[in-house]
Amino acid sequence: LCGFKGMIELPLVRFVLVGFANTAVGYGAIMLLNFGFGVEPVSANVGGYLIGALLSYILNRNFTFASARPHAEALPRFGLAVVSCFFLNLLVLKICLEVFALPVALAQALAVGAYTVAFYLTSRFLVFGR
Repeated sequence: LCGFKGMIELPLVRFVLVGFANTAVGYGAIMLLNFGFGVEPVSANVGGYLIGALLSYILNRNFTFASARPHAEALPRFGLAVVSCFFLNLLVLKICLEVFALPVALAQALAVGAYTVAFYLTSRFLVFGR
C-alpha cells in the first residue's frame, strides 16, 4: 500500500486516474441523458462531453496538479488545450490512416496517445503550471 501511495502522488498517474474518472462520468452522463431523459444522441454526447470536461478541469486543477492559478486564467487555457489537443488527435489519425495506411484500431490508438501526451504536457505546464 505504501508503494501505491507513492505512485499516486505522481502527477502523471493522477492524470491517468482523472482521465478514467472523467471518461466514466462523461459516458454515464451521455447514457443518462439519452436513455433516461430521451435527449437525442448528438446532444447527449455534447452534454456528456461537457460534464466530463468540467470534471476533468476540477480534478486536474485540484488533485493532479494542485494549481493555485486563478480560474479566470486557467479555465480559458484549459478550453484551448482541449480544442488544440483534439485537433492534434484528428491530425495524427488522418496521417496514420492516409499517409501510413495503418489499421483503424492502431491509428485510433496512436491518435488517442498523441492527445493524451499533449494534453498532459499542456495541462501541466501551460494550464495549471506556476
